[in-house]
Amino acid sequence: GIAEEATADEQDKGPLVYQESKVFHSETFLCNVYDNAKRRYVTFEIYGLDTQDVLTLGYDYTSFDKEFRFNAELMNPNRKEGRFHWVIERLSIVPVGKERKLERKPEPSEEVPELPIYETTRKIPTGRMDLKERQRLREQMDMLDIKRAENIAKKRAATKERFLQHITRVKEEDARKKQEVEEKIAEERKQRVLSKEECDRQDFEEQARLAAKERQRKKIVAAKEQRTEDQDEEDYRALRERWRVLDAEKANNVREAREKKAEELAASQKAAEEEARRQEELQEKREAIWKARDGRVARQEAEQLKRTLAVKAELQRQEKMRKERNQEFIKVLHSERQPIFAEQLKRAAQRKVAQDQEREAVNTYVERRAIPRKVKTKGKNAKPTDAPHGKASAPKAKGKTAKKAKDEKKDEEKSEAEREKDRTDRVLDAVEAKVRAEMAEEQRRSDLDKQRTQRVEQLERSRQTQEVQHMRKYREDYRRKQVAQEEAVAERHHVMKQRDEERRSAAERRAQERDRLQRVRDHNMERREQERLVALCA
Repeated sequence: GIAEEATADEQDKGPLVYQESKVFHSETFLCNVYDNAKRRYVTFEIYGLDTQDVLTLGYDYTSFDKEFRFNAELMNPNRKEGRFHWVIERLSIVPVGKERKLERKPEPSEEVPELPIYETTRKIPTGRMDLKERQRLREQMDMLDIKRAENIAKKRAATKERFLQHITRVKEEDARKKQEVEEKIAEERKQRVLSKEECDRQDFEEQARLAAKERQRKKIVAAKEQRTEDQDEEDYRALRERWRVLDAEKANNVREAREKKAEELAASQKAAEEEARRQEELQEKREAIWKARDGRVARQEAEQLKRTLAVKAELQRQEKMRKERNQEFIKVLHSERQPIFAEQLKRAAQRKVAQDQEREAVNTYVERRAIPRKVKTKGKNAKPTDAPHGKASAPKAKGKTAKKAKDEKKDEEKSEAEREKDRTDRVLDAVEAKVRAEMAEEQRRSDLDKQRTQRVEQLERSRQTQEVQHMRKYREDYRRKQVAQEEAVAERHHVMKQRDEERRSAAERRAQERDRLQRVRDHNMERREQERLVALCA
């Protein structure tokens, strides 16, 4: 069974095509390569020679070719042994949890694989081969198949032998264990029978001993009960005699105790009445003191309120005087400003008249210097005129003299127009500068007046805000003080009330405790009296 399973695994992995040895973690491993052409799968298997651990790593043909797609030397699929050696150089054992796993590292490991002794001169076939080389390779392949078949047969035989030996050992061990179990069971049965017989014998002897002991105990108990009855009778007689004496003494003690208790109750009631009167007098004194103190506090508060109102009235009077002074100052300023404002209005009217005159002069100048309109003199739309504008009645001069005279006249008119235009521009610039300066001054004074007004309003608002905050703070302090005083008075009344209630509850508890003790005492006395009567009747 085991050999057949191993053979099936080997057949699934394919034939062994390559073999090397390599050291992993100070242990020598045999590295085998299996190639299954049907499944197109390559399996790398390492076998530990010391621990006999077997680890595998598999590739399909596509993945295996991708490993060498950038390797110029091993890119050719015919160089299988070179590829196998390249992979074995990079194999490494890594721990995964409690187990170990075989992985391929990107770089060769420190351990260098070694070829078998009979393959030290291996030559990887590349290119074309001759007939002898092919014949040698074929013979080597046949030898590999023969050696593999021999190794498989040896492994099968050894495995079968080990399996049969194991089965034989298991059967012998099972038979031995069964024999030991049967012997132990027989021994335990024998011991159990003997133990049961011994227990039965001991039980019989114990019962006989207990029966004899019971008879002896009954005799002793009967004698002791007789002695006890005689002794009890004598004790009862002596006890009844003592009870008579004790009852007489107890009756006398109870009578004395009741008389004493009555005296104590009367004394305690008298003391309680005196204490109550004293507490009432103290309470009246306290209330008188509290009333006097409350009167003093009320007078002090009234005085404080009166002083506060006086200070407030004084502040209001000062504020009113300040406002009056401000109004008087404003009136004085107004009276002082009126002549200035009248002069300013007069100058403004004069400036306006001057501006109107200057505007009329400018308009007149512009109209006088304007180019005259061209009048149609031809056609049906011509207007009849006496003589053309700007032309002399003399006949037109001819030749260069007339033309020169005309040019000189044009230059003279042009220079006169330019001088008139410059003079007008200077007048206009002076008027505009003057107006702009007056407007800037007026704007500056207006801004100063606005700043002054805003400053006065801001100061007034600040003063009112401070006054409101002061009054609010004063009211809060006064209200807090009133509340604290009322809370203190209420706390004192509450404390006195709690003290009176505690005193009354303590007196009630003491009275209830006295009543309870008295009832318990009476009940005990009645019970003892009944017991004594029952004992006497017996």
